[in-house]
Amino acid sequence: MRAETLSVYLCPFYVLTPKERMKRSKAHNVYLSQQAIDIFIALKTCAGNSRYVLPSRYDADAPMSRATFNRITTAVVVRAKKEGLPLEPFTVHDLRRTGSTLLNELGFNSDWIEKCLAHEDGRSSRGVYNKAEYEHQRRHMMQEWSNLLEAWVLGQKYRPMLLPATMELLELEPSV
Repeated sequence: MRAETLSVYLCPFYVLTPKERMKRSKAHNVYLSQQAIDIFIALKTCAGNSRYVLPSRYDADAPMSRATFNRITTAVVVRAKKEGLPLEPFTVHDLRRTGSTLLNELGFNSDWIEKCLAHEDGRSSRGVYNKAEYEHQRRHMMQEWSNLLEAWVLGQKYRPMLLPATMELLELEPSV
């Protein structure tokens, strides 16, 4: 995770991935749930003066390596096996697929999910014409997802609300 602390905005609650780091050279906002904000605050405390949210263990001026993330996922699988849990080996990227699958199965709007993952089909007419960001909806979905995960960790049930309670509608100004 090469996120730099300067790209994490805890006031409006999002992470900006600069266009230089995106496949399609378009900046991408990742809207944060309250739980994610709490984690980012804790990570910043641990990172000290590093410009990275997750700095290298040996060099604060470098990001944590991908190999470290791979070791973590391997350790999680090993621990799960020791506890008799049926967890197969996975990669960090597999977590994106799992999140997408579960959010779709819960019934969230697939456009919101694809936008969260920065998946855009620029080849179809839909991808060419639809430039919606779905900010309000994505913020809501990410908060509901975090609430669901938190409930699972606590051994509780949680039924996410698929639509924001107060979904703001776009009001168009009449041309003068």
